[in-house]
Amino acid sequence: MLVQYEQGFAIGSAALVSLALFGAYVSRAGIAVVDVIQPKEFVGLLVGAMLPYWFSAMTMKSVGKAALAMVEEVRRQFCTISGLMEGTAKPDYKRCVEISTDASIKEMIPPGALVMLTPIIVGTLFGVETLAGLLAGALVSGVQVSSESDFLYLIVTRSFHGTE
Repeated sequence: MLVQYEQGFAIGSAALVSLALFGAYVSRAGIAVVDVIQPKEFVGLLVGAMLPYWFSAMTMKSVGKAALAMVEEVRRQFCTISGLMEGTAKPDYKRCVEISTDASIKEMIPPGALVMLTPIIVGTLFGVETLAGLLAGALVSGVQVSSESDFLYLIVTRSFHGTE
C-alpha cells in the first residue's frame, strides 16, 4: 500500500516541478498568454502531447532488444557450456552483465536524444510560441502517461496479489 502513495507523491511532485519550469519558461520568454487556439501553439501542443508516448515506445523497443540479446546469450550458454543444465558448471555471468550494461547505454541514446533535441529544434525553427505549446502538451500528456502506468500497476498488483 505504501508503494502506491510513494508513486503518487513522485508523480505529483514531478508534475508540480514541470509546471514551475513551464511557468519559468513562459515568464522568461516574455509570453503573456499561451493561446492554444492559435496555429503555432496548437501544433506545438499536438507534438508535445505525442512526445511522452513516442519516448515510451522507443524505451520499450530498446528494452525488448536488450532482453532478446540476453535470451540469446543464455541460450548460447546452455548450448555451449556442458554441465550447465545439470548444475555442475557455472554460467558466464560477466557476459550477461556486459550485455545488460551495453544495452542500457546504447539503446537509450535515441530516446534521450528525442527529449533533449525536440525542444531545441522546435524553439529554433518555429519560435517561442510553438515551444510553449510543445512544453504544455508534453506536461499534460506526461502526467497522464505516468498516472496511467500507476493505475495499471495498481490493477496488476491487486489482480495477482490480492487486496492488501
